[in-house]
Amino acid sequence: MKIIKNNIKLSDFNTFRTGGDARFFCKVRNENELIEAIKFAKKNKIKFFVIGNGSNLLLSDNKFGGLVIKISIKGIMVESKREKYSIISTCAGESIDGLIKFLLKNNLSGIENLWNIPGTVGAGVVQNIGAYGVEFKDYIDSVEVIDAKSFKIFTLTNKDCKFGYRDSVFKKNKNLIITKAYLKLNNSFRPNIKYSALKEYFSKVKAPNVKDIVKAIQKIRKNKLPNWKILGTAGSFFKNPIITGAKYQKLLKKYPNLPKYSADKGFIKIPLGFVIDKICGLKGLRVGQVGLYEKQSLVIVNYGGAKYSDINNFAKMIERQVYKKIKIKIEREVENIF
Repeated sequence: MKIIKNNIKLSDFNTFRTGGDARFFCKVRNENELIEAIKFAKKNKIKFFVIGNGSNLLLSDNKFGGLVIKISIKGIMVESKREKYSIISTCAGESIDGLIKFLLKNNLSGIENLWNIPGTVGAGVVQNIGAYGVEFKDYIDSVEVIDAKSFKIFTLTNKDCKFGYRDSVFKKNKNLIITKAYLKLNNSFRPNIKYSALKEYFSKVKAPNVKDIVKAIQKIRKNKLPNWKILGTAGSFFKNPIITGAKYQKLLKKYPNLPKYSADKGFIKIPLGFVIDKICGLKGLRVGQVGLYEKQSLVIVNYGGAKYSDINNFAKMIERQVYKKIKIKIEREVENIF
């Protein structure tokens, strides 16, 4: 196959900069190439793994004996316009920032709070990315997928995707490979500045426009998060725990300043960054070339040369410390692969 390459270094294809060589690697630019790649893996009886920009992965440094498929399918267009909203289609290989630029150009809004997330649309759907009070699922109308078992192309509704907090059906069923997403966007701008950092930023601005929001988020992210082009990172490494009201009240007796946020079905979300910083006392902790970013403790950073095992062991240590203090097993946002 022309699109298949041999022995490709995977550290060049993820933002944590870990990973050994892949025995086979390819970039697919359309559905036919994707099907061709999957058939290659099946014919050779090897495993395959699909990636976008690799911005939410922690890859093992061992050699992967299978096929890594990078989704590079591109294309965005307005499918239909109605009085209050428009439906746009975006291929899975488009970047989130590229999608938002398209929306700004076409006077559409809704997901601008996701600006500067360094992932692709397909991976964003899988992860149900969220930032500054917005989740991707709230604007996804449907998703086009290829079933790696049957090679059939079909469409899943928003409900079919079973979205949750940084979760979806695609995390459980790896045979469903996203090729395109259909989004329902607003024709008129409605600013979403309920998130505390945005509320503070715009405290003296009465009517921010969509470009103001994008500029604000870029500035806030720059001040809060590491530059993934300079430091190895996958952004927030852990999920914020979601607990019952009873569990929160129990914790509150011991830690009176513990903040809370409402979650679905009456549950409560607690900020893990606060727990790591204030309760565990681990702010800015560094072990060798791995550490917690000093401005955001949900973020683990590879300062240069750290291996998969270094980062994984560091993360396990954080997990143990959190459990020791609040008796909650925290979950990772980042996927461990191979």
